[in-house]
Amino acid sequence: MSSPSGSSLPSSPKSNDPSATRVFLRGLAITLPPIVTLFILFWILHGINDFIVQPISWAVRYGIAQAVVQQQTRPSNELVKPDGLPSLPFRERQYLVSNEQRKILLEQLNQATPETRERETILVREELKKHAYVQFDTLAVPYADYVEVFDRLGPLKMPKTATGVYMELTVTRNLLPWLNLTIIAIVVCIVAVYSVGRIVTHRLGAWFILRVGSFVTGVPLVGAIYTSVKHVTDFFLAEKDPKYRRVVAIEYPRPGIWTLAFVTGDGMSECVQVAGEPLVNVLIPSAPVPFAGYTMNVKQSELLDLDMSLDQAIQYVMSCGVIVPQPTTGATANVKNGVTEPPTLPGQSAQPAF
Repeated sequence: MSSPSGSSLPSSPKSNDPSATRVFLRGLAITLPPIVTLFILFWILHGINDFIVQPISWAVRYGIAQAVVQQQTRPSNELVKPDGLPSLPFRERQYLVSNEQRKILLEQLNQATPETRERETILVREELKKHAYVQFDTLAVPYADYVEVFDRLGPLKMPKTATGVYMELTVTRNLLPWLNLTIIAIVVCIVAVYSVGRIVTHRLGAWFILRVGSFVTGVPLVGAIYTSVKHVTDFFLAEKDPKYRRVVAIEYPRPGIWTLAFVTGDGMSECVQVAGEPLVNVLIPSAPVPFAGYTMNVKQSELLDLDMSLDQAIQYVMSCGVIVPQPTTGATANVKNGVTEPPTLPGQSAQPAF
């Protein structure tokens, strides 16, 4: 039966299911924060490993290897070539042996009959493995130590010095696997940094650090880089005048647009004379890296002091403005429909992401 003229079929009810794109964006909003956090942590740990842990681990291995070298190696000029003795695996006849041991082994071979010659050669070769040496410059390493490293690294990565051989053996033989070396490196680093901090608190230590800094600043190019880096680290880490640790807002890049900035010092004197009023240097950070950006001279009267700490400002920049610090004074609770809601964490919204 046909429907009456002018009438239309009832439309199907609108589905409440979110679209595939909306679901995907919701999943992205949940999964991206931990992924990005892990990426940043991995990047930081990778840098610490490359520039702190590995150099300290190398220094520990080098120190142990130097001590072992003095005990295990022999000067090359005290040894002789193996003329008349059998070859050894990996080295053929490119090895050394003491003159006394060579005479003993040669006598053993000379006393062998044709029937026992092959057997005596095998016995001499096994004895040579205990007494032979491999030459590295002026020092000779025991053949057994050389073979242990050669088996693990191969001919292409074989160290070129006796110290290098024992640096490799330190990891496998002297109770220092990679994990232990890493722990030692981290502990040494923490103790060293703490010790430097303690030394600087004393007058003699502060004087010594000042003299070292003066020497470094006198080196061309190195001094300029060192001075710049020191001023930046002092700004963020050292105890400075509170007026140089202020977080402010300025109208930049045009009036009506407010930008967060760090006050880093007094303005340049020539600019102050032209402006006719006090100027300050400000660092305008670039998100999400707060230590990069622009340095400008701004009039003191054009600064708007913000009620936030340096740490909060850095967090604000690194989050690209997502985390907005709450003022430390005058904070009020969230009230909705007459009901007081519990406060949210900094940067946390009460509404869903999508």
